[in-house]
Amino acid sequence: MVKIVGYACSIKLQWLNKAFQLLDDNLDEASYKAVLNEYLSFEVDSPTRLRKTREILMNTWYRETETNKFVRTDAIHLLKKYPDYAPAIHLSMIYLAYPVVADICNFMGHMFEYQDEITNAVLKQKLFDAWGERGTLDTTSRRVTLTLKELGILEAPSKLRYTLKKQNISQPEVVNFIIKVAMIIEGSTYKTFSELREFYIMFPFEYSVSKEQLMMDNSFVLNHFGGELTVALNN
Repeated sequence: MVKIVGYACSIKLQWLNKAFQLLDDNLDEASYKAVLNEYLSFEVDSPTRLRKTREILMNTWYRETETNKFVRTDAIHLLKKYPDYAPAIHLSMIYLAYPVVADICNFMGHMFEYQDEITNAVLKQKLFDAWGERGTLDTTSRRVTLTLKELGILEAPSKLRYTLKKQNISQPEVVNFIIKVAMIIEGSTYKTFSELREFYIMFPFEYSVSKEQLMMDNSFVLNHFGGELTVALNN
């Protein structure tokens, strides 16, 4: 089965914030789309790019899917409560809406383990290896790196070369949320406790996790297996 790409535009943090804020207005889809179109039209002059940008924003925040329905309510609650962690929460929701972004960021996480810089050329090749050499993928890695730059996660010391600017997450509720998202994306039945700090997909974020914070969250089930503490999602 051919995987759908769909991520054709870079996205700004303020656009994601606007898409999120509009949820409070309880608009039907047509009205939400119209308001978002008007908002984006001040910065996006191409009708095609506007449509593609709007669809990314709506798939990230407006539309509930089989993939995001387990965490969407938590995401909305946490972003209202902890707006300083908007990049981590937005990116997690983008991961769930667009597997290609999750894959690219997983590649980045592996690469940043061993090097200080990444390039779009290398990312594009890894994407071709995983998804096949399709025309729609040609600029996808570039769109993702530009989005991460807009979120304050990547810096560009030179054209098409990026360095990492890690963001610290000290709020346990937000840490629990990104762990949950990472486990959903990986399709993990369980993880050992030590593995919860090693999700390559969450490479932009510095965080610590305690047994106590997991035990206080009904989303997780803790057990001992093979002499190790294991963590599973409570589905």
